[in-house]
Amino acid sequence: MALIIGLGVVAQRKSYQIGTTKYKAPVVKKAIDGDIIGMKPVNSTVTTRSVTDDPILMSTRYDLQSNSSSRNCLYKYPDGTMAGVATMAHLDDFSDRGTGYNYYDGTAWDPAPATKIESVRTGWGNYAPCGPNGEIVISHISGTAGLVVCKRATKGTGAWTETQIDPPSGAAGMLWPRLVSGGTDHNSIHLIAMTSPSANGGTVYQDLDGALLYNRSLDGGTTWEGWQMLTGMTSAEYLSFQADSYVWADPRGDTLAFTYGESWMDLVIMKSTDNGVNWNKITIWPCPYNKWAGGDTTGNFYCPDGNLALTLDKHGKAHLATGLENANGDEAGGKYWTINQDGLLYWNENMDTWPAVLDINELDANGNIIGWCPDTTVVYNPIADFAFWYCSMSSMPTIVADENDNIFVVWASITNLRDINNYMLRHLIARASTNGGQTWHETLLDITGAFQYDFNECVYPIAAPFSYDDYVYVHFQSDYEAGSYVKLSIQTSPQGQSVITDNDIIVLKASKEDIINPGVGIDNGVKDVFSVSQNIPNPFHGNSVINITLEKSASLSLTVHSVVGQKVLEINKGLVNQGGYQFVVDGSKLQPGVYFYTVNVNKESVTKKMIVR
Repeated sequence: MALIIGLGVVAQRKSYQIGTTKYKAPVVKKAIDGDIIGMKPVNSTVTTRSVTDDPILMSTRYDLQSNSSSRNCLYKYPDGTMAGVATMAHLDDFSDRGTGYNYYDGTAWDPAPATKIESVRTGWGNYAPCGPNGEIVISHISGTAGLVVCKRATKGTGAWTETQIDPPSGAAGMLWPRLVSGGTDHNSIHLIAMTSPSANGGTVYQDLDGALLYNRSLDGGTTWEGWQMLTGMTSAEYLSFQADSYVWADPRGDTLAFTYGESWMDLVIMKSTDNGVNWNKITIWPCPYNKWAGGDTTGNFYCPDGNLALTLDKHGKAHLATGLENANGDEAGGKYWTINQDGLLYWNENMDTWPAVLDINELDANGNIIGWCPDTTVVYNPIADFAFWYCSMSSMPTIVADENDNIFVVWASITNLRDINNYMLRHLIARASTNGGQTWHETLLDITGAFQYDFNECVYPIAAPFSYDDYVYVHFQSDYEAGSYVKLSIQTSPQGQSVITDNDIIVLKASKEDIINPGVGIDNGVKDVFSVSQNIPNPFHGNSVINITLEKSASLSLTVHSVVGQKVLEINKGLVNQGGYQFVVDGSKLQPGVYFYTVNVNKESVTKKMIVR
C-alpha cells in the first residue's frame, strides 16, 4: 500500500523527491451538512484564551468551518469598519449551532456573541455588504431544506430580518452556499450552492448527485431570479460536485468569477463580464477522472485538493490558489489521498492551462508552485504524527489583490510544533508578489509565528477582500489540538483531535511590508536589556527550565497564571547582577493544561506559553 511522498523538500531548497511510505488512508471526505452530534469529552479540556493583541471575535465548540474551501467570512469596508462571521456553537451537542456575528466600528470589536443570528439551527454562514449601508448573511439548514437569508439595513446594528430561498423543484434541499455582492450599492447579490446529495438526505438532481447551481438577486436579496445550472456544469461533464470545493472572487464592477474543482473533477473558473448574465468556462486542469466510479485502477496522479481561493485584481484578471494533492483510485471505486504530499499551486489568466497529467517539475518551472511547508523536514515525520485534514500539507489558501498589483496568498502549512497529543500543528504562512503574480518574493512568512501561537493550530484563513491600506486582514480559527473533532468523528481511519474544545475565531492584522520584506522583529527596547527563553522541555510533566540573560543588574521575578487568569506560582529573585539565571517550574504541582509565564525585569516583562501534561 505505497503512497507517493510528493514535493519532499530538504533544508530551504525546493527539490522534488519521490519516496514511499507504508500507509494509505481512504478518502471518505463525507460532506458535512451540520447534522453531526457532538460527544461530551470524558476528560476536561483547556480553553483557548491567549495573551495576544489579535482580537478574538467569538468562541465556538463546533470546529468545522468548511469541508474544504473557505467562504466569505470577513469584510473590511472603505470607512475602516469590519464585520466577521463564523459557524458557532457553545453546546457540546451543537444544537445551538448557527452564524456568530461580530462588528468592528473602526475602534474596537463588539463583545463576542452569545447566540446565533438566525432563529433556526444553521451552518456555513456567508457574509456580504447589501444595499447602501446594510449587510446580508446566507446559511444552510439541512439536506432537506432551503437556505436562510438574514438582512438588515445598517451594518453593525439593528434587528435581522429572516427569509428563506427554496431549492428548485426536484431537489430536496440546498447546502454549502457561497455569497458575494456587487453592483450599485451592493444590490446585486450572487449565490452558488449545492443541491443536497443523497448521502446528506437529498436526492439526485438532473442526473447529478449534488449539482452546483447559480442564483442572483438584483434588488438586494428581496427577490431571486431562480436557480440555474450553468452550461458546462451538467451531468454531461460530471457525476457530482463536492461540498465546499468552490469559492467566489469578490466582484470588480460587472466582472464576476467563481472557481470549482478538486482531485476527481476539473479545475475550472467560471467568469462573467456582464454581472452574471453570460458565463465563460475556463478549464485550468482537465481531470481525467470526472466520471470515474471504479472498474479499473487510476494509479497515483497529481491534482488539486479541493481547497481553493480566487481573487480578481483591479484589471479584472483572475488569480487562483489551491493545494497540490496526490490521489489514486482502486477497482471498487475507493478514492485515496496522500497524507504527506506538500505544495501550493498558483495560476492566473496570463498563464498556460495545465495538461491532464500533471508533472510537479514542470509546474515549478512554470511558476505554478508558490508555497510549501517552511520547515521542510516535516515530510520525514512518521505518519502517526499527522493530524488528518484530508488535504495537502500546504492548503486552505486565501488570496487577495490590492490596488498596487500586489498579490498576497496565505495558507495553512504543517509545522514541527506539537500539540498535547504530539500531533504536528498547522500555522498560517504568507507570500507576496509585487508584480501581479509574475514572480514571487522568496520569503515565506509565518504570520502566526509569535510565541502566542506556538501551541496553537491555526486553520481556515480567510482574507478580507480589496485591501486598501497597509495590511492584510486574516480571519482564522485557532485551538490547542491538531485536527478537527467534527471531521474526525465521521471519517474512517482518522487521526487528530478526538475531544471537543473551545476554538477561537481571530482576526490577524498582517503588515504587507512584513510579508513582502520580512524584518527581524519589532524592537521594543527590551531585547537589548534581557532575553527570555521558551521553557524547556515543553510540554512537560516534571521540571521545566526557563533561562534568562541580563545585560545589566535588575529586579527579576517570575509569575505563572492559568488560562483563566489565576496566579498559580510566583518566584522573586529580587535585585540580581548582570548574567544568566534560571527559573525551574515543577509541573507535578500543577494541573495538566495551558499556562502563561511572565518574566519581570524591572518594569519590563515578557510573557510566553507553556503546557503541563
